[in-house]
Amino acid sequence: MDKKAENLKKLSRTNIVMNFIKKNNGKWNHTGWVEFCEYLKEKGYTPIDFDQVGLMLETKKAAYLAAK
Repeated sequence: MDKKAENLKKLSRTNIVMNFIKKNNGKWNHTGWVEFCEYLKEKGYTPIDFDQVGLMLETKKAAYLAAK
């Protein structure tokens, strides 16, 4: 498994994505996305496929909003 895939898997095992979704009540703009990506870099989750992070975020966001 390459480092990007490892970091994506590592991220998926945390609450980081869901915490971001909850903090923003399931809504964010491009600036929020960029800040989230920077946060992941600061926390050591790079290299990572940010397209896949975006898909993970949208999937979890849909579940979060459906449960509201």
